[in-house]
Amino acid sequence: MTQLKKLGYPVESPLELLNSWANRLPIALRQNHYIQSVVKNLRKTVPAFREDYATIVHGDVRHSNWIETDSGLIYLVDWDSVRLTDRMLDVAHILSHYIPDSNWRDWLGYYGYKYNQKVFDKLYWFGQYSFLSQIAKYYENNDLENVNREIYALRNFRLKYGKEI
Repeated sequence: MTQLKKLGYPVESPLELLNSWANRLPIALRQNHYIQSVVKNLRKTVPAFREDYATIVHGDVRHSNWIETDSGLIYLVDWDSVRLTDRMLDVAHILSHYIPDSNWRDWLGYYGYKYNQKVFDKLYWFGQYSFLSQIAKYYENNDLENVNREIYALRNFRLKYGKEI
């Protein structure tokens, strides 16, 4: 973490992550009523964050950033989105996008989390943020099929684990 601080990377709270994302959002997504309702809800439910617990996170752990070598080693590439923040940023993306919820308790345990309401609320918040981040990335690449897929997945995630607006 010290190396990233030396390079000028700030520690970012969940609210700062959300605000930074919102400030970079293309106009069409800013005008989307559903996305704005999700952002409004996230601003009301920002999880607690301790700067002294901040760690280096990749920030974009989608499947296309994992490479397996012929010898079976796996590497995480494309560190353009690296941040100093809550490790739940990466954990929530992996869980919300790739891991069946029946396995979440085990995965959270592997990462040192207790499986309780406080952790689940944080997972729910960062999971939504993860979907929003993917929506924006796909939109920037003019990949509207995946934009719609992520919006649909976000709606289902909110319906299943929280309160759909």
